[in-house]
Amino acid sequence: MQQEFSHNNIGADRHASSSDDVLGESKADTLNPHGSEHDELRALRDRLAAQSGVVTRLGRTLLAAGASAYLVKFSMARLANAVGIEAQHSQVTFSEIVTSVYAHGTFRTESHEQRAFGANAARLDDLRGFVRSLKPGMLVEDAEKALDEICARKPPYSGVVNCLAAGIACAGFCFLNRGGVVECSVVAIAALCGQFLRRMMLKRKANHFGVWMLCGLMASFIYMGISQALLLSGLLEVAHPQGIISAVLFLVPGFPLVTAILDLVRMDFLAGMSRMTYVMMLVISAGISVWMIATIFNWHIDPPSSFPVDGPALYLLQFVCSLIASFGFAVLFSIRPQVAICAALVAGGVNVGRLFFVSEGMLPQAAVGLAALTIGIVAHFISLASGFRFSRTSLTVPAVVIMIPGVPLYAAITHLSNGEITQATEALTQVFFVILSIGVGLAISRMLTDPGWRIDRDTAQPRLLEQTGWNSGKQRFQMR
Repeated sequence: MQQEFSHNNIGADRHASSSDDVLGESKADTLNPHGSEHDELRALRDRLAAQSGVVTRLGRTLLAAGASAYLVKFSMARLANAVGIEAQHSQVTFSEIVTSVYAHGTFRTESHEQRAFGANAARLDDLRGFVRSLKPGMLVEDAEKALDEICARKPPYSGVVNCLAAGIACAGFCFLNRGGVVECSVVAIAALCGQFLRRMMLKRKANHFGVWMLCGLMASFIYMGISQALLLSGLLEVAHPQGIISAVLFLVPGFPLVTAILDLVRMDFLAGMSRMTYVMMLVISAGISVWMIATIFNWHIDPPSSFPVDGPALYLLQFVCSLIASFGFAVLFSIRPQVAICAALVAGGVNVGRLFFVSEGMLPQAAVGLAALTIGIVAHFISLASGFRFSRTSLTVPAVVIMIPGVPLYAAITHLSNGEITQATEALTQVFFVILSIGVGLAISRMLTDPGWRIDRDTAQPRLLEQTGWNSGKQRFQMR
């Protein structure tokens, strides 16, 4: 959907006083759209339309890849400056972009609806690299060509690898949720099948809330069916009901959740609240599926009290499973392998420390906040060492997503559905404070390491390329 409004604001006084007016001082004080100047006026508006079009295309592409509102607005302003637009202002939500551009004595406003929702970190990194390389005087055709080339690149992983990653990640989560070898294996199968169904439905542009509900039903039912068969055959002595939630954790919208938190911290409330609403709706859709299957089979979903192993082996397995779960989610977010490996290694070490402090009596939300702060700072130095080719978002999201309390979240929905208000309230309180701690930890790490987060700065400054000094050695603001 696109709406356009153009207006010629070259008045008599402004035209007469302008020394560098594109129409020249020798022309009439006003432009008659039906006179001899009509062709020149139309050419100016056509040029502005082309400039505005490539700017909004960049914003829409970033938004479709899962970028935060700040990144979208800042990138659009930089490209606008590069292609010759004098001023650009935009309003970005989770599903819409409204932008106004000013140049050549006229202005243009466009409104676009963005219906492609997802996370494509590889494309985000490519677009960041494109925006970082912008220089004044860029042609619109060159910008369009660069965007075409970025959008034509194939994803870093095939569909088979993507589905396997979902199964492996959920199996790692199952152990972190105190599951055994058999339970982890069943979870891997259930999550793999659920991710395959999700990919097939999303390719057909099915409604996301319906997709999450059906995939949750499928994964939960497969886990429950295999577990019951193993119980009856004697291969599984005690059922692990918590595994039913681990089987649907691939549906946790970790990327938009973290992005929503960052939007709110940056005071982009329209984008943050709409994105958070989207996250909550997806979680509820998947939670209803878990509740339906658990109710049908009459299974309780409270977590086990202890891990199947202890001692040094426990810490080693926690590190390995944290690494696996983080890497699996990085694949789901289309994060390139080298970045995914770095994020997984960070997640493995930090998450083991978090679990250790919790076992020693530290409040879970305090441990999560400290872990998120550590991840953010480490991600900054990794990004710095890579010359900012590795974005902080790609490094932090897979590392913190394994700390999102998916099990208490889905358990709370099930308790609410069963009328168990006390258990649901306890679980929701834990979820709220843990997610809040993640946001606080990431925000503090950003403010400590990035001047762009310490200073409340307008993204639509007219000379962004010159002011930020991107091509000089002294860079004040970075796209991280």
